[in-house]
Amino acid sequence: MRVAIILKTFPPDVIGGMETQTKRMATELHHQGHDVTVFTKRFGDHDDSDVPYEVVRIQNWRVNPFVSDLTFLVFAMLALIRRRNEFDVLQCMMLYPVGFLGYVLNRLTGLPYFAWVRGGDYYFMNDVWWKRWMMRRVLDDTLVLAQSGKIRDDVVADFDDIECNIDILGNAVSIPDETASGEGVLYVGRLAPKKGIEYLIDAVAEINASLTIVGDGSERDRLERRAAEAGADVTFEGEVDPDDVGRYYRSAGVFALASTEGEGMPNVVLEAMSWGLPVVATDSGGLPSLIDTGYNGYLVPMRDSQALSAKIERLLADDQHRANLGENARRFVADYHSWEALCSELKTHYERVT
Repeated sequence: MRVAIILKTFPPDVIGGMETQTKRMATELHHQGHDVTVFTKRFGDHDDSDVPYEVVRIQNWRVNPFVSDLTFLVFAMLALIRRRNEFDVLQCMMLYPVGFLGYVLNRLTGLPYFAWVRGGDYYFMNDVWWKRWMMRRVLDDTLVLAQSGKIRDDVVADFDDIECNIDILGNAVSIPDETASGEGVLYVGRLAPKKGIEYLIDAVAEINASLTIVGDGSERDRLERRAAEAGADVTFEGEVDPDDVGRYYRSAGVFALASTEGEGMPNVVLEAMSWGLPVVATDSGGLPSLIDTGYNGYLVPMRDSQALSAKIERLLADDQHRANLGENARRFVADYHSWEALCSELKTHYERVT
């Protein structure tokens, strides 16, 4: 299958969950015999020699985020119109705005397309009327994939006046040969307000546990002050190359995610579970589809540092319990979130829309 994948940002410009997932997904699809081309924004000069497929970096005018997005969509549309005969299907990695671009291209050229609801982004956009109007066009027109049943249910409830064709397909990760055998608590991700890291800092301070934070962002200075004020044992590692994050998983005992807003299906949670780490996370977005409380981790209420600390303390205090939940977490990811399983399902969806 000749597949064009479109998303706004791509590594190394952005190494967030969707970007990292798309890069690895495209590689796996290539290895399985698909002809893959990724279309994304151009931020700088990249040779993209680390991937086995074509990456088309589209010019955009970075006056402000709106103009950057608008010019990217216009120039991407022109590029895809020019190359429309090279592709069998367009895979849009978000419902808005690239899903709407797929809708327009389909009307102009007949190129089949589908969109993927990335939960964390959807929850921040569905209250803007013109974004909802664009999302409605896509939802009422083609196949849409959601990362979890919870996200699908939320989308269906938000657009209950139309019949949405939504299937569930989550993220995938590679299963490492090793398993984690360390101590302490680990967080990997952006230091952004919605991640609730201050609650995690308060939680580990309460039980005198060590916390390693891998990642950077706008909240770092504030969080460092919060850790100092709380007397918490927190190490800020800053941004780490994705290929080097494995050593942090390997040396941890528990993975924690204290998000305060809707999450999709965070890659970092799947990666932590693949290393055999039990996860303590807030009941947010697609996380309940990954974590079975008491089996492979624990779900706790959002903005509740005491609940976080109680579950983290239980896991750190009981080596056997922690090992059992970690083994269950690793098995769950191997069974349901491997690359082989995801690419097989994607092939089915390609055939459905073409």
